[in-house]
Amino acid sequence: MRASSFVSGPGSRISRLALAGAVLIAASGAASAADDTAFLAFPMATEISAAHVPAFAWTVQQGDRTQLLAARGPDFKRTALFEQSDVDGAPITGIRISPNGAWVAFTTGFAAGGYNPASLLTPPKATLWLVSAAGGAAPVRIGEGSGPDFSPDGSRLVYRSGADLWAVNVGAAEPKPELLVRGGAAFAQPVWTADGKSLIFVQDRGGWSFLGRYTLGSDRVEWLVTGADRLSHPVLSPDGRTVAYLRWPGREHTVTYDNLENQPVSVETVATSGGKARTLWSSGPRGGSRISDDDEGLLRWSDSRTVVFRAEEDGWARLYAVSAAGGAARALTGEKCEVAESELAAPDTLFVIHNCRDLDTRQASLITVSTGREQAVETKDAVLALASAAGDGRHVAMTGAGADASAMLRIVDAASAKVAYAETPADYGYRYGFAAPAPQQVRLTAADGESVPGQLFLPKGKGPHPALVYVHGGPTRQMFPAFHFSGYYANDYAMNRRLAEMGYVVLALNYRSGVGYGRDFREAPGRGWRKASEYADVLGAGRWLAARADVDPKRIGIWGGSYGGLLTGQALARDSDLFAAGVAIHGVFDWSWPSPVPGHLNPSKFFGVGEADKAAALAASPLGAVEGWRSPVLLFSGDNDMNVDVRETVDLAQKLRRQGVDVRTVLLPGESHGLIRFSAWQRLWRDQAAFFDETLGKR
Repeated sequence: MRASSFVSGPGSRISRLALAGAVLIAASGAASAADDTAFLAFPMATEISAAHVPAFAWTVQQGDRTQLLAARGPDFKRTALFEQSDVDGAPITGIRISPNGAWVAFTTGFAAGGYNPASLLTPPKATLWLVSAAGGAAPVRIGEGSGPDFSPDGSRLVYRSGADLWAVNVGAAEPKPELLVRGGAAFAQPVWTADGKSLIFVQDRGGWSFLGRYTLGSDRVEWLVTGADRLSHPVLSPDGRTVAYLRWPGREHTVTYDNLENQPVSVETVATSGGKARTLWSSGPRGGSRISDDDEGLLRWSDSRTVVFRAEEDGWARLYAVSAAGGAARALTGEKCEVAESELAAPDTLFVIHNCRDLDTRQASLITVSTGREQAVETKDAVLALASAAGDGRHVAMTGAGADASAMLRIVDAASAKVAYAETPADYGYRYGFAAPAPQQVRLTAADGESVPGQLFLPKGKGPHPALVYVHGGPTRQMFPAFHFSGYYANDYAMNRRLAEMGYVVLALNYRSGVGYGRDFREAPGRGWRKASEYADVLGAGRWLAARADVDPKRIGIWGGSYGGLLTGQALARDSDLFAAGVAIHGVFDWSWPSPVPGHLNPSKFFGVGEADKAAALAASPLGAVEGWRSPVLLFSGDNDMNVDVRETVDLAQKLRRQGVDVRTVLLPGESHGLIRFSAWQRLWRDQAAFFDETLGKR
């Protein structure tokens, strides 16, 4: 079950909110024109919420529509609850099913100042809705708000609106929201007490944070833990008496921090009534585990006596258990592999998604905490994600994807360790079949001699073919020889499959700085703005392709988004002799430049570029070698990107034009970093495919 979310809401940064409509997509075995986007309209499960009973709600995005669905055991027959188009840029997000499985809350739109990709005169506002999980009734509009969560007994729906927390009685004929906590939106990572009368939460004070308790109706907060450090991830013991939480070092005001770099962490507990905190375990200098697709899996109770946490004490993300009474921590998962997600399937039993049987894919196991016994979950899927456990002690929902099938809902019966319910793309009318074969996992040698993993997409025929290096964003991501669990990267995977159909050899590179291969791989020396050491992997990939008999070495290109856009820029600026063309999507091109936009992620600051680092950061950027850039490029970005400022693209375009480079630009008005609308992905595909056909494909 997922923790409370009402104070953080759905957020303004999404990886992708577009995919939808259960329309029949005709089968296609043969390659068609570059502007055919039917292959992109695959269905994909993107959010899952579990009840305390065997019931789940989930969203499926397909084309330009999002469907909200629900199912209840024992047969888990799905029920359609609501469908929303993304044409106005306001798809469904932030779903939450009530503890009894009877209601589902969700949000459409974005908070004030959010995105407006449809260029509406009145942009869509974040709006909260409530719908019966039984189906057959229209959703009830609650009002402006986001981040819904139900009280422990399910009688009230609590949500954030502006700076405050509000509540509404569930099932009322006419919802009448009432103010619950003025200023309560500042309550981060909230946890309900079992009686539903109090919230335990973290409050960020700027470089340090406190753990507090607020009793509903009170005029003040009770602070449980204070001090000069940062606290996070409070979790309540099953008996309700103790809170476990994580402690991280406070921030020094003279230091600029890399937010993706590991730090030391301690696991601590304190009584919910207050008192002295107790340290159960402390890591070494880099032993924390900050990078994860499953933030809630960092810390949990397996019962009222045992705390389970994830850490990288030996350089790999592993699960450990420690007694709440004290003593040594013991590892629950294997060495030299990584835990991606975990859920408490039942008391003393964890459902764990990991790569311990194959570093290049994702598998699942059930692990008994008290004994360490592991049982593999039987599934044919290559990529598992979004695990969410029901409170019945038996059922866990997740997504599963393969080389030819996008991520769809799976429900696992923990009693048998088998999948009890599974959806397929065909269930939603999708019939597209890629003509080119599924990708194969490969290893190649980087320019500095390191070994680097990737996936090779091959076209039919002997060639020589044009070729492309694909570089993911993040950089804390991992690509697989299968559809990705993230919509953004599932789109990229599908595009690579389609490019292979069109006659391109494509190499998707898992370069240093990515996840799945341990901390030393992710925190490689000299990475990023320091010395761009990960570019050695990209250069090695280009050379590896050039040496293949089925590749024309004069027709090698590169493409990628975000950090992948950065690496595309590096390749074209530093090695235009090798990389003949590129598509850089919302890329960072100058590490030294901080965005002036309020509330921006600001990559320069986010990745730890300090004032004294700016000269080195510029030298390690594409702009640091821009004079060598000769190859044509397509620059593509939304113009309301709050992750990578569109000014990076605008600035680079002017510089390249001045030196005579063939540069094309596409700026989508109001679009986000994740490209909210399906039409944005269609535009990207059409422009990219046409650009590569023009610069590389036609001979």
